Amino acid sequence: MMTNRTLLFARLFLIGSLAMWGCANQGSPEGGPYDTEPPRLVSASPQMKATEVKDRRFVLHFDEYIKLSSEQDKIIVSPPQLQPARITANGKSVTIHLEDTLKKDVTYGFYFGDAISDNNEDNPLEDFGYLVSTGKHIDSMQLSGQVVDALTYEPVADLLVGAHYASSLTDSTLSRELFPFVSKTNKMGHFTMRGLPDTTYQVFATKDNDRNYKYNEKSEGIAFNRTNYRTSLRDSMRTDTIRIDSIVRRDTLHRDSLVTYPHTYYFPNDIALRYSVPTQVREGVERHSRPDSLICRIEFLAEPKRIPHLRSLDRPMKADSTIYWATAKGRVVDYWLRDKELIAQDSVRFILTYPKTDSLMAVHEVTDTLTFLRPKVRTERKAKKGEVEKSPLHLAFSAAKGIQAETPKDSLVLTASRPLAPFRQEVIHLEATTDSVYKPLSFTLRQDSLDRLRYEVLFARAYGGKYRIRIDSAALQDLYGAPSDSVAFAQSVQEEKELGHLVVTLQGVKEHALVQLLDKSDAVLSAQLAHVVSSPTPQRATDSLSTASETTDPMLETLLKQQRGNAQTASKLPDTTRLAPPDTERPDTLLKVPVEQCQVSFRDLKPGDYYLRLIIDTDESGDFTPGDYPKQDPEEVYYCPATFAIKKGFTTEERWDIHAVSPFSAKPEALRKTKPEEGKKKREDKNIEYYKRWGKKKK
Repeated sequence: MMTNRTLLFARLFLIGSLAMWGCANQGSPEGGPYDTEPPRLVSASPQMKATEVKDRRFVLHFDEYIKLSSEQDKIIVSPPQLQPARITANGKSVTIHLEDTLKKDVTYGFYFGDAISDNNEDNPLEDFGYLVSTGKHIDSMQLSGQVVDALTYEPVADLLVGAHYASSLTDSTLSRELFPFVSKTNKMGHFTMRGLPDTTYQVFATKDNDRNYKYNEKSEGIAFNRTNYRTSLRDSMRTDTIRIDSIVRRDTLHRDSLVTYPHTYYFPNDIALRYSVPTQVREGVERHSRPDSLICRIEFLAEPKRIPHLRSLDRPMKADSTIYWATAKGRVVDYWLRDKELIAQDSVRFILTYPKTDSLMAVHEVTDTLTFLRPKVRTERKAKKGEVEKSPLHLAFSAAKGIQAETPKDSLVLTASRPLAPFRQEVIHLEATTDSVYKPLSFTLRQDSLDRLRYEVLFARAYGGKYRIRIDSAALQDLYGAPSDSVAFAQSVQEEKELGHLVVTLQGVKEHALVQLLDKSDAVLSAQLAHVVSSPTPQRATDSLSTASETTDPMLETLLKQQRGNAQTASKLPDTTRLAPPDTERPDTLLKVPVEQCQVSFRDLKPGDYYLRLIIDTDESGDFTPGDYPKQDPEEVYYCPATFAIKKGFTTEERWDIHAVSPFSAKPEALRKTKPEEGKKKREDKNIEYYKRWGKKKK
């Protein structure tokens, strides 16, 4: 028999074993928090900002294993190197070897952007730079800013940013001389150029596709703003908020600490450049062909403004209208042969006179002889017994898509697959509902001047209207006698109560105001020129209490004088007023100055969110015109920071002061396609979840 002591010991042993087993199976251990910190430079040879450097080999040592991005072109060496530098990573070190001979008394800067990252979590060391000098001192000035697309204000990454001395800059400097100082834009378009002598610069940005550190090809694009930037610095104090993220003291994760330390601010630090690619229209013929026996096709380098004229060498005495029928769509012009003998020939020859751009971008008229060879005849498939042969002529109706669909601004287009023989408009039947009954409706048929296979059916549409159109079988024929099949189409317009309207008054502009209506993808839905609206007539703003100044009450008179003094403080005046010139009779009189303004309206909009963009269309092209250095700046562009919510049956009226917000920050967040990387934020969020789990288990 077991004694009581033995029984107690057995029970305690069993309970302890069960407790230990339960603890051991609560879950697998975690690997600790995510690493969110980038590598840190611990030493360099030569050291950072070393002077009188003679060796062309530099070694950088970091506190953890690192790797270099495969995109080595992110790394910039300033001044530019004719022979690319050899840059390699091994373990915790980066080695730089310059192939070019070192220049005397020059500060060398190595800008890695985000090319260096740790080996495990890919945390990039952003905006990292390394400076040394071959002279006795380091040029320590800096300039920084951002490059954005001139139209969309989206950041432009991987651009070469170059600075030239403003004192020696001419119109041809960019194409003749290398940039003496260079940097590169990161994913958000930001750049910092270090190691500059203290002087005045002009700053540019380009793609530099040929990597010659010049701007000598318009296709590379250019960002510029003609401003002279004088470098400067200011020693001050800087206060940062630091989050304590300690593994030992996890309860301090959400505690913030303020740290103040000496800091040097370098200026300018807000350079804003707009990048665009100059419009280059090259004229000429790209290719010519004969897809079948009927068509002679010419594809031009640019879309022709009119259909080029052909002269037949095979039938020189015949009128052109009896030889071919021409139509254009985009850059392609099709010449449909009408002469039966030419159609049957294996080759036909024409003389074409057209504009051609030479190597110097000058346009000249040239004349060429074009020979069109008929392709091999394909064996036609035999029709099955009882199968009706299809006509080669096809007709189709189509309506507008997008914002104008099912509104009074909708369209109706008839498209033919082959040239149509002359026909009477009466063969097209258009009807509209009246009291639920379809009745004939008059219309106008307009043939496109270039795309002559396209006919627009023009008629007035009413809210809630329903329309249908049809062409009966064999009502139309092509030039070769083939009949058309029947075709029909129905169209309707929404009720006015289902649509909304937008009216916007623009302040700060009165001419060349091209306003574009955008959707949430930044796509243009519609565009209109704003019209000038009458401004208030300049008026004298008289103090309503001025008549009381004649009172004998000294207290009231003192208060009135104080009010007049406040009214004459220019900094407290609204933007639409200014002080009038001195007036001997009424020195307290103000003059209201009319504000330049114009108005634009977009009617019949479907409910939803819309955005606005303004282009100062100075050349009246109806679209944005990019810059062309040094002749022309890109046209000014402004985004409205507001979102316009259109509701059914309502007219939304708003005012937009285009100068109230900087155009570089005005673009609504919903339209921005390029946003700061969220990788680090996601890792921090995971750490928060990790610490929460740790805290729960600790309990």
